[in-house]
Amino acid sequence: MTTMPSLAVEATAPARTSAPEHLVVSGATKRFGAVTVLDDLSISVAKGEFVSLLGPSGCGKTTLLRCVAGLLRLDRGRILVAGAEITRLPAHKRNIGVVFQNYALFPHLTVAENLGFGLRAQGVSRAEAAPRVAEALALVRMTEHADKPVTALSGGQQQRVAVARALAVRPSLLLLDEPFSALDRKLREVMQVELKHLLREVGITAIFVTHDQEEALVVSDRIAVMNAGRIEQLADPATLYGRPASLYVLDFVGQSTRLTGQVMESAEGEVTVDTPLGRVRAPGLFLSGSQVVVAVRPEAMMLDGVAAGMPPSAGINRLTTRIREVSFLGSRTLLHLEVPDSGTTVNRALIELPRLPEGASPGNPVTVAFRAADTMVFPAS
Repeated sequence: MTTMPSLAVEATAPARTSAPEHLVVSGATKRFGAVTVLDDLSISVAKGEFVSLLGPSGCGKTTLLRCVAGLLRLDRGRILVAGAEITRLPAHKRNIGVVFQNYALFPHLTVAENLGFGLRAQGVSRAEAAPRVAEALALVRMTEHADKPVTALSGGQQQRVAVARALAVRPSLLLLDEPFSALDRKLREVMQVELKHLLREVGITAIFVTHDQEEALVVSDRIAVMNAGRIEQLADPATLYGRPASLYVLDFVGQSTRLTGQVMESAEGEVTVDTPLGRVRAPGLFLSGSQVVVAVRPEAMMLDGVAAGMPPSAGINRLTTRIREVSFLGSRTLLHLEVPDSGTTVNRALIELPRLPEGASPGNPVTVAFRAADTMVFPAS
């Protein structure tokens, strides 16, 4: 789906969906003074697809959203929706719904009046607007609150009203700018699932801006990880987590063990890397002597006793060290392992377990095991 020239992105992107392209952004460039916020960025989104823009503050995700909405104008590039170019169209002629971070609801209006405001701005008559307002409220299960002032609603209810208002105008595209940031964690998790279900039910194409990696993994069909105005990788959540295209994506999406090292052997698509905790085998194509970073997701690591019964053909790596810290996270436990100082801050080791094993306390020795097939290798940068 992406038109970016990056080979890493193309190699990890999922197969094209059969749905036609609905949003196409090509060569998008936006500068504020001497600062380039969008740097020749391109992305395509299929009809009915839910794509998240994920990245740290300042990476360009909100700027891209605002350019698509027509609230900012690109310095260079094109934007097409449903095959029609909208690059120079004013915002009110784009038929794009936007849900802002603060919802931007009118406090002096009722819920129904908030929904009707956008319809009146489109020139829809009161007779036609009433059933459309009712339909949108029913979609978000807020019918019984139609006559309440929005100030009487909870944060989650206000979020639903904001989505309903955007849907009432029957937009060709829905843009959401961190709509859950003001909600507490438990409510956010509920609303994430509800929003995904609602948009799938309606069949609308949506772009969702967030800096929360877990949120992006939950709601998205695909995720675009942004870095300095470009898309570092565009892929479905499983691919993004399991096969990150770069160290940047690895670090931004999920936790991982990361060990710097040097390739000692390279043959038949597998490398042997000398790390501060011992030698590790992994799939990869690197020249002997190359400086690399070895990475493993915490849940892919196990205590050595668990791996003892696995056949030698499974290609098991084993590392022995000590427990530095134990983090109890309710349904899981994270062990932070000691790594010898190598003069760099990149090294860290984590193992995630469903429960705290007996004797697992800081300072105690531990041997961890993980499959070579679950090990990733990246060029050291």
